[in-house]
Amino acid sequence: MNQPLVSVMMLTYNHASFITRAIEGVLKQETNFPFELVIGEDCSTDGTREIVLGYEKNHPGIVRVITSGKNVGLVKNGYRTEKACFGKYVAWCEGDDHWHNPGKLQKQADYMESHPSCGLVHSDYDRHIVKTGETIRDFNKINNIMPPDNLDVSRILQGGKYLYILTCTVMARREILFEVLDGDPELYQHGKFLIGDTPRWAEIAWRSGTHYMNESLATYNVLQESVSKSNDPVKVLNFGKSASELFLYLAKKYGLPDSEQEYYTKKWCQYAMQLAFANKDVGLARKAGKLKRHWSPKEHILYFGIHSAFLNRVIKATIYFKNKLRGVFKYEYVS
Repeated sequence: MNQPLVSVMMLTYNHASFITRAIEGVLKQETNFPFELVIGEDCSTDGTREIVLGYEKNHPGIVRVITSGKNVGLVKNGYRTEKACFGKYVAWCEGDDHWHNPGKLQKQADYMESHPSCGLVHSDYDRHIVKTGETIRDFNKINNIMPPDNLDVSRILQGGKYLYILTCTVMARREILFEVLDGDPELYQHGKFLIGDTPRWAEIAWRSGTHYMNESLATYNVLQESVSKSNDPVKVLNFGKSASELFLYLAKKYGLPDSEQEYYTKKWCQYAMQLAFANKDVGLARKAGKLKRHWSPKEHILYFGIHSAFLNRVIKATIYFKNKLRGVFKYEYVS
């Protein structure tokens, strides 16, 4: 195959139910240029590895599988897969999402080629609820979400629950991406934080322009269980604490206003205090208390609940019944 203009990066781990559709959505792209699909397969145990190796065998020169003899985790799998991309541009599609629009790569590559100052382009998307089978078409459009062009670090971090930039819709310049990855090994190679995509987009946006396409080019699958959404509140609290810590790290790195740094510090303290209560971690609670200085009545109650087994049970029971009355049975991170 000729040198690809675009490398499609696909991370997968135990995605046997989704991976075929994800790969087919890439292979069915209609382009006037060569592209490659680089799959980072992290030792799945459900048959995913066999599926992706089959595609590599049947599509030599287009599909390449990056793997190893043992599981390396999301961060290292992502880094090694990105560094194996050869294209001028890199597009992302996780193994549990897919591209329903066969013109995605062509539309985005055309824009990037004609706008050399743009380092990242993204788009609207369809949101598919796996449990119910419901698909919400043009999700941003129907929710009146219209991300502006030339997003900066601050706006990207403030994206909230429905992020301005969704991974399966992104194409970026590899040269800028590699500059970002190699410029901060702690952030992209060591697995310190649980979020990997947001800092990439923020740091690319700091170096170049961004562009939003008001057209649905990809489908995002909403799963029952994920890093940020779970039946286990401790898992979600861990994610929220890590996300707040990451955003504070980037806010300091790029010199965002003190008010924004204070906001992310406050969010970290809120998640840390709830996590300290859940795990009865006095040390974490004290750390949160020193950073925030002024505790709310709720945080005082949680702190006392760490020390008293009886009060701990009463508080947990109260939270459970409150959520049950509200019909809340799933915990989800909201920034």
